[in-house]
Amino acid sequence: MFIHKLKLLVGEEMNLHTLRIFTNVAKLGSITEAANLLHISQPAVTAQVRKLEREIGVKLITGKGRGIQLTSEGKFLYEQGLRLFQLEKQIDEKFKTFLEKKGKVQIASNYIAMDYILPPLIAGYKLENPDVDVYVSLGNVVSVERRILNYESDFGFVVQSNIGHEDLHFEKILDLPFWFVVHPSHPLANKEVTIFDLHEHDFIYRERGSSSRDLLEALFYTHNCPLPKLGIQMQGLPESIKVVEAGFGMLLAPACSVNEALAQGRLARVFVEQAEVNQSFFICMRKMDENEHPFIHYLKKNLIESKT
Repeated sequence: MFIHKLKLLVGEEMNLHTLRIFTNVAKLGSITEAANLLHISQPAVTAQVRKLEREIGVKLITGKGRGIQLTSEGKFLYEQGLRLFQLEKQIDEKFKTFLEKKGKVQIASNYIAMDYILPPLIAGYKLENPDVDVYVSLGNVVSVERRILNYESDFGFVVQSNIGHEDLHFEKILDLPFWFVVHPSHPLANKEVTIFDLHEHDFIYRERGSSSRDLLEALFYTHNCPLPKLGIQMQGLPESIKVVEAGFGMLLAPACSVNEALAQGRLARVFVEQAEVNQSFFICMRKMDENEHPFIHYLKKNLIESKT
């Protein structure tokens, strides 16, 4: 029903000015603040929002104290409007850099990809393309997807096991093994055990929403094994590794993050029977973007060469 009525917005009668006003109201959560930002009167803002509601035949906002609350239709339209005006901004910026004969790439990445995979590739690309400005934003998988959908980033990189979004395309580049690691003095250090031997030991858990935590919990659920004891919850993989190096707990970590510490004897592995754990390194792009960015081509070429 709503989608059918929303088609009014994409016809000749669509008023981008009205949609822009509504998007600012939704973003700020206040008609008064939107009026101040746009330098128009509060009644004029209210009138434009009501006009938009009449055009599409649905309620977009309701009053909530001194602010406003979006309806489900309002939230949907706000998200689409946000993407539209971010795309408008991106077009302006790209045309400006085109006129200046300069390039610009905006990359979004989750922490594992940026901590252990991307830095040498970004450095190499920048050395070969000194006139290209590179901007990198960090966040969890959800924030990476959101930045790409909202045209705040050109593309992104994530390390995770489950992917999927109707407006995004994910391309797997390589698999990353994950290992259980402990301090060398830990009773399970360098031993071969079953997953049922782990649940009584203290673990370092990553924060909620972390793909590493999701992977750990999924592994134990798959084997119908109780989750291990939560010893400490940490935000950040490097910080979690440091805690284990200091002598506390066990951690499930990507092999690339602990290889050096294992080689230097600061950590030891725990070998778990029938528990081979992997996550994949994905490029994340908007489905409507048909052309592959030169950085992605550079990354694929160099990662393939490094594996051969």
